[in-house]
Amino acid sequence: MNLEIFGIRHHGPGSARSLVHALTTFQPDIILIEGPPDAGALVSLAAHPEMQPPVAMLVYNPKNLEQASFFPFAEFSPEWQAILFGLKNKIPLQFMDLPMNLAFGLRENDFQQKLDFQQHENPSETTDPFRKIAQLAGYSDPERWWDAMLERNPTKGIFPVILDLMRALRDDKTQPETRETLLREAFMRQTIRAAHKEGFSKIAVVCGAWHGPALADLEKIKTATDAALLKGLKKVKTEATWIPWSFDRLAAQSGYSAGVVAPAWYRVLWNRGFEVGDPEASPTPHTRWLAQVGRLLREQDFAVSSAHVIEAVRLAESLAVLRNTATPGIEELREAAVTVLCQGAEKPLELIDQHSVIGDVLGAIPTNLALPPLKEDFEKQAKSCRLEKNTQEKTLELDLREEIHLKKSRLLHRLDLLGIAWGKEQAVGAGKQGRFHEHWQLKWLPDFEIRLIEAGTWGNTVADAAGRRAWRRVRDSGNLPELTRLLGLTLKADLPAIVPDLLQKLRNVSALAKDALLLADAVLPLAEVLRYGSARQLNLEAVEQLLGQIIPRACVQLPAACTGVDEEVAADILKKILAVNRALGILQIAEYEEQWAKTLAAISQINGAAPLLAGLATRLLFDKNICSVAQTGDTMRWRLSLTQESVEAAQWLEGFLYGSGLLLLHHAELWQTLDTWVRDLQEENFTELLPLLRRTFSQFSAPERQKMLELAKNENRPTSSHQQIGEWDAQRAESVLMLVRGILAG
Repeated sequence: MNLEIFGIRHHGPGSARSLVHALTTFQPDIILIEGPPDAGALVSLAAHPEMQPPVAMLVYNPKNLEQASFFPFAEFSPEWQAILFGLKNKIPLQFMDLPMNLAFGLRENDFQQKLDFQQHENPSETTDPFRKIAQLAGYSDPERWWDAMLERNPTKGIFPVILDLMRALRDDKTQPETRETLLREAFMRQTIRAAHKEGFSKIAVVCGAWHGPALADLEKIKTATDAALLKGLKKVKTEATWIPWSFDRLAAQSGYSAGVVAPAWYRVLWNRGFEVGDPEASPTPHTRWLAQVGRLLREQDFAVSSAHVIEAVRLAESLAVLRNTATPGIEELREAAVTVLCQGAEKPLELIDQHSVIGDVLGAIPTNLALPPLKEDFEKQAKSCRLEKNTQEKTLELDLREEIHLKKSRLLHRLDLLGIAWGKEQAVGAGKQGRFHEHWQLKWLPDFEIRLIEAGTWGNTVADAAGRRAWRRVRDSGNLPELTRLLGLTLKADLPAIVPDLLQKLRNVSALAKDALLLADAVLPLAEVLRYGSARQLNLEAVEQLLGQIIPRACVQLPAACTGVDEEVAADILKKILAVNRALGILQIAEYEEQWAKTLAAISQINGAAPLLAGLATRLLFDKNICSVAQTGDTMRWRLSLTQESVEAAQWLEGFLYGSGLLLLHHAELWQTLDTWVRDLQEENFTELLPLLRRTFSQFSAPERQKMLELAKNENRPTSSHQQIGEWDAQRAESVLMLVRGILAG
């Protein structure tokens, strides 16, 4: 048997290029690849013209979808190139790793396993044998050592050297291998023996470099020993499919243990020479990469010229020489880009990392690939809604009066109910406060593929599955705010079938609710339902009745909930008060407004109320024109008087000025009261209150702060636009004149 072991680094472009050359030279009868045999039927699809890496094989247990593993490939992955080589040259291909139907049985009680080809090759820093050899070569990081030695500069005939190195490292290793690693290597050896028995004489084995010695030395381990080790393993049923993958999920930064630091840079390394057919005639990879970065920065309006790129290339090459590497790596390139292209500014480095280090590439799979029913329905709906999967964040603005936008909104809300957060709804900006507008932030994650398969347990279509999942949440939840949010979500998702049960559950739960804060939490979501309801042509009478039960109770109970609470709890209640205030502004019902005004008055005056909340209530009463400038000024003078604790006064002021300080600029009396209070503070009190005051005034816009600074510096007083000259009272004036005449006559 002529057995060749090709030990590679998963997703290494240098390893891939060396492997293709070695396979061309060796011309094997069969190629055995480290990968799950469960997915063997997927191999032939790799050469499909619509298959565009990065892609991944997804192997999962259909009866327990928490047991699922992803096996990603990029175009520069050695395993991917081995597959393409075998398909092109009609050489049999076979995966030889421990099948996932056995691996899942080993950890059937674990949560979802996101496995990779190198998951079991990452010892701790203190026991990592690769770290030792890297340190001997002058590198602190074994990844940098491997990258510099093997990936940037592929070398012919390197695999025997790698095998000898791995033998030495394994012999020097003090920690035993894990049971799963031993099982995997035993299964690989059995697969090699089986291939030899089938008549294959020239066998190529493509595996992680660490496994090389365990597979090359077949004669050292008896067949019976491996068979005994594998005997009795529990099996589970598995299924497999191809799914699109992305560079950001291929990156080590995502937590993928076999990931690489710079997928986009590795793609540049792999593509060297392919464009012109001759690597020597094409620009060097580092030149091409820096040119791409320069183009990216110019698109973002940075001043980057060709001269900048040339100087950056020179700097990267100089750094490589100083660090004794043949060519620049990603560290040298990033440093050169910051120094020259970004002129020392590190902020643009985030953009460079996103687009040119990690990359925003999403793969594609054949459209005719068999899909689970729900996944197929999702793909049809996404195509119908003209929604494209993208791993980079994208803003989507919807006008629900347009049918296509309404369809997009329904799909995104249904996916949200299924736990697939493709879109996150954002607050609508000023100028588009109408009920017909929605803003979304979209970002597709490859993990959503398994969630779509998992969601298939709820139904065969997105609508059916979302409806059943929502109904289960209604049945299991007894939390009033959660149920109200769920009502809004189901209505926006256009799932009217569960609304009657949901409303009945809301009525039952709200009738038993005794916590004023829970009642307050429910008001805004229900008001939002009414706000969006007419846009979606919904019957909202039941929601109006429910609000009629909740709002009066919340108004009555809320003042008591604002007393005897600490600062942290008060900050949370403040948000709830603002939410109720916003909800009542949406509803515009006079009866509710009157009840709410009484509630705010009680909070502002009740003894023991948190100063922060009392200040907010006073401010809201002023904004609603329920309290005049004079009344508000009296309250402010009392709250900021010397009889009050300085800390409580500052907290009251924070609540009173929450959100905006414009009222200080437009009302002289209020500014003067605040100015006098700050001027009269003792030095030790001022030092104590400074953080609170900073927090309060930091909420204001820059123009507001600037205007207040000018007023404080110049001791000027703003002119109140609301001051009016009263009518002349002759009778009162006559009384004053009589007193003055008496004084002068006496």
